[in-house]
Amino acid sequence: MSDLIPIIDAHCHVFPDPIAEKSKQAVSDFYDLPMYTAGTVQNLKKERERVISVGGTGYQITRQLICAPAVTPKQTASINAFIAQLVQEDAAFIGFGTLHPRDHDRLEILQSLRQHGLVGLKLHSDLQRFDIDDPEMDPVYAEAERLGIPVLFHMGDRKLDFSHPRRARAVLERFPHLIVTAAHMGGYSHWDEAFDVLTPSERLYFDISSTLQFIDGSLLRRFLDKFGETQFFFGSDMPMWDPAKELERLLSFGLPEHTLQNILHDNFMRYIEEIV
Repeated sequence: MSDLIPIIDAHCHVFPDPIAEKSKQAVSDFYDLPMYTAGTVQNLKKERERVISVGGTGYQITRQLICAPAVTPKQTASINAFIAQLVQEDAAFIGFGTLHPRDHDRLEILQSLRQHGLVGLKLHSDLQRFDIDDPEMDPVYAEAERLGIPVLFHMGDRKLDFSHPRRARAVLERFPHLIVTAAHMGGYSHWDEAFDVLTPSERLYFDISSTLQFIDGSLLRRFLDKFGETQFFFGSDMPMWDPAKELERLLSFGLPEHTLQNILHDNFMRYIEEIV
């Protein structure tokens, strides 16, 4: 199997080894779902070593976007330093930094991300306990918009309202030049609402992590038709799900080959070229 099709996994979480198992259990408890594995650096690298064979075609993950949200303000500096070190040591990692809404130096943190090799900002409002559209976050969004730093929002939850799609829409309306990726196809467990309330834009992207096992191919096609297939990235939400099984689910939807190539690789490459 010599000609492997490259994949970029645009949504992975990583944790230092001493807390990876604890983090695995905490996330599993939070979502009431079993985790595929622990989010160690070694486990992420192992996914890049796998050859995934589906229907006689071979695929291989070549790059991974890595991130970890700061659940408390005191975690921000250590998380950003950890991810920055991984990016420096391994060019296959694409690092997104974090900040916490209660960090007193939020703008300084945001302004320093790129000098540490971090190309975007990940926010997880359900864990960080803030509404995405809270006006208190407007200075952060305004500065990210000014600097061209993309924001990756965790989107949607069955029990909480912090990251409902309507909140992302409010942010996009206030900051029309902000580059946003709405994770989990715009809203984990809120896909119909995401489809209805979000507006197509060349600045709005989606990853399809933590989505494919809960939807069918017709819903994904509706999203692709409305928002444009160039706006979608493959993501596994590793270590939540097995990337190979996520790929198999995507391939089972019977999308055209050019659409799959865009989602699995080309869209994210164009996106990275734009933001770096």
